[in-house]
Amino acid sequence: MDIVRIFHYQDYRLFLTDTFAALKEKRPQFSHRAFNRLAGFASPNYLLLVMQGKRNLSSDGIQKVAKALKLGKREAGFFENLVRFNQSASEEERDFYYQRLLENKEYAEEKRIEKWQYEYYSTWHHAAIRELTLLSDFQEDEAWIAQQFDPALTRKDVRGSLELLEKLGLLSRDACGKLVQQEPYIDTGNEVASLAVSHFHREMLIKASEALKAPAEKREFSGVTFAVSEQGMTAIKKLIQDLRRKVAAIATQEKEVDAVYQLNVQLFPLTKDEEET
Repeated sequence: MDIVRIFHYQDYRLFLTDTFAALKEKRPQFSHRAFNRLAGFASPNYLLLVMQGKRNLSSDGIQKVAKALKLGKREAGFFENLVRFNQSASEEERDFYYQRLLENKEYAEEKRIEKWQYEYYSTWHHAAIRELTLLSDFQEDEAWIAQQFDPALTRKDVRGSLELLEKLGLLSRDACGKLVQQEPYIDTGNEVASLAVSHFHREMLIKASEALKAPAEKREFSGVTFAVSEQGMTAIKKLIQDLRRKVAAIATQEKEVDAVYQLNVQLFPLTKDEEET
């Protein structure tokens, strides 16, 4: 039943919702009860609850829906991975199924920008090595680059980063063959939605804890605990976002740099949300 192209979706619930709408457009009398009956579910509103995010699909349910929609082998396999990705309980599980989704060429092409982000943010040192190229004494030597970090990277890590950065167009070569940046800086955005960006931030939090041993003049650690309203929270987030942009603007205007730094700003709740209590 090739009504809606599943490879365009990253949310199986939205896929089911659009598929139901397409079926109903063809057959106005088609109902949620008929949709459940078509898939072999006893409950007349089970799939509606699934689409609304109030129920999850079981392994058996995945097979029933795939069969009812007459999905081909590739489509059915993608649908199963998509369901498991959306319903994963841990970041590790989500990462596993996301990588399986990216194995599909149609999906990878549809989400090429997202795939680019996934590769770039998959580990912290891709961004760090990219910034390292701005140093006046930068050497395109795997051993030299590896030793600039604490702890040192492996030459294999360095080689992989340089190859990836050139492949993604984030580094290129000038007329003299020297590696140069294509863009002054890359921003992860105001809200972290990408799975890979979540990994990136988690790794940088670990690096931040390790940096506590650095001399005080080389770092800035501070914090404040406070109670605030939702309106105040919105204003504070805007201040943080403005700060990040101003820091990036200062960095892009620098002509001579001698070190690579990471700025992390964390704002998070210590108490439960009212809806969680």
